Amino acid sequence: MKRWMTLLAVSVVLSACGKREEVTVDGTRQQTMRDENLKPTADDDARFANSMPQMPGNMMAGGAPAASPVVAGSVPDGWKEAPASMFRLLNYTFGEAGEVYVSASRGGVLENVNRWLGQFDKPALTSLDGLETTQSAGYEGVWVAADGRFGGAMGAEAKDDWSLRGVVLEKNGEILTVKMMGPAAAVAAEETNLRQFLADLKPAS
Repeated sequence: MKRWMTLLAVSVVLSACGKREEVTVDGTRQQTMRDENLKPTADDDARFANSMPQMPGNMMAGGAPAASPVVAGSVPDGWKEAPASMFRLLNYTFGEAGEVYVSASRGGVLENVNRWLGQFDKPALTSLDGLETTQSAGYEGVWVAADGRFGGAMGAEAKDDWSLRGVVLEKNGEILTVKMMGPAAAVAAEETNLRQFLADLKPAS
């Protein structure tokens, strides 16, 4: 038996030429599994986590990090390991504000590339043609680079003179990303280390 829920029920008071008129708009849509977990009074982090479908390989029940599908074969000097989280399977920091992390993601390779470019207000790509290709731990993907003003994402503050270097990888429909972010000069100095880190990534089993 289908279940339906109210999508919108609003009363709006319009004012024009001295007259006031009340307009009511309502509608319905079929209830989905996302609605069952909806918590309107939750904070932003909880609401975001509860509204997302489970990502392959990156979280367990309750939002705890799951085992990463890849392990680091080597960690460059100067990188400090940070705790894993629901969205970061492997997590490192470098310098004063630099960070590198491995995440599982949804969508396709192009979709994730454009999401990253959008964080720097760069135009979206219509194809992956022209991007440098790479392989890592049995995954295949492309390199992404962006420089300038980082507009902020996932609660992060906007920052000027910032850079992104990373790869979006795919294997059997699963998306894995390795992303380096930080001050432009620091990221440029660590790009060679990032490439070596990717070359040394190994499947977890």
